[in-house]
Amino acid sequence: MADYFDEELERSLVVQASRVPSSHDLGRSAITRAHGIRRRRRVVAGALAAVVVAIAVPVGLQIGGAATRGSGEIPPATPGQTTPSDPPERTITGRERVDVDFGALSQGEAPLVPYVDGRTVVVGGSSYEVPAGGTVAAATAFDGGAHAYLSRNGSGELIRVTAAGVEALGTAAAGPIGSPDLRWNAYATGRADKYGNVRTGITLAVFDSADGSTSTLPLAGANNVRFVALIDGTVYFRPERPDGGPQPLSSWAAGQPGPSVVPGSYDATALSPDGQVVADLTKITDTGSCSRVVDTATDTSLWQTCDYLIHGLTGQGEYSWAGPAYADGYSLGDLAILDGRTGEVIRRLPSFDSHVDFLDAVFEGADHLLLRAEQDGRTALVRCQVSTGQCELATTPRTGTAETGSPYLL
Repeated sequence: MADYFDEELERSLVVQASRVPSSHDLGRSAITRAHGIRRRRRVVAGALAAVVVAIAVPVGLQIGGAATRGSGEIPPATPGQTTPSDPPERTITGRERVDVDFGALSQGEAPLVPYVDGRTVVVGGSSYEVPAGGTVAAATAFDGGAHAYLSRNGSGELIRVTAAGVEALGTAAAGPIGSPDLRWNAYATGRADKYGNVRTGITLAVFDSADGSTSTLPLAGANNVRFVALIDGTVYFRPERPDGGPQPLSSWAAGQPGPSVVPGSYDATALSPDGQVVADLTKITDTGSCSRVVDTATDTSLWQTCDYLIHGLTGQGEYSWAGPAYADGYSLGDLAILDGRTGEVIRRLPSFDSHVDFLDAVFEGADHLLLRAEQDGRTALVRCQVSTGQCELATTPRTGTAETGSPYLL
């Protein structure tokens, strides 16, 4: 009986981790707690590739107590960047509805962002093999190696893989997450209870592949952490208290003495890579959620929605991708691509009537969305162009799903 219990526990851990490979599903736990598991619907599982360059004014943050709202301004965009009020010219063609069917898609080029193929972390022309032992539930690459989240023996473990070998980093609490330039990786470790759940001792870590150094920061009073973005050695994250209450979006840079609350105290679910636009969760009810999209320079709402939960934004916030405002079940459900300035729906990718499950997604450049999709017991990474609505296979469909063991992860 004990062996059976351990097997079921590990299987549950693998399935949950594989749905959220980088712990980017901001707002998911709160929404699940609010809704309860009443019926088999789709779960919010977002893989945000968003990054932010805004540096928060330092504010002392004790996770166990009340978070202090930050003060000060986020620096303006660098010359040549587009502000939220000055979007670039875009041409949208094709139907709003886009049906994903593996059998009807042509084969395109491999993903340009890091992904997991079996036990191999792939990025561009480089690949890093994760050694046998445990199931790869999440991974990301850095220049010269990779970090992997392994599920084994009923708990999660973090390892670093380089040409020099494999280094054990500890019990996984969150991550890993990588920066777009592949220099930085971040992850979190903690102490697990007898069931493999990490509840105490949460420590953030930022790894710099340029010199091989690792900076760490204990999060006093936190029992969970959700990453949002990582750039130039600064990690943006959402800590949670033991009572399950989330804290506002915070940041910590390697070398700083402690974290800071990002000005605006956002319940962030997505950030644009230039730091100009944030998706801020404003309401959670038994029937859904509401969000606003905000110009961070002025803390001005650009638009609001109670139809979608926003998971990702392109470089300057031109587009966003989102799932349903209500989320409770196996996968994302129907997916939408929205105009990042107005909230207008540009593309709708149906799930139920198309017999496809969307597990997560990430913007691959300004005009392409890469999705992890399941259909008829197989998984593939699919690339869809925002401006035309055309989709193609970025990987060959292979047998396996999140429940049985996904052959691909984003």
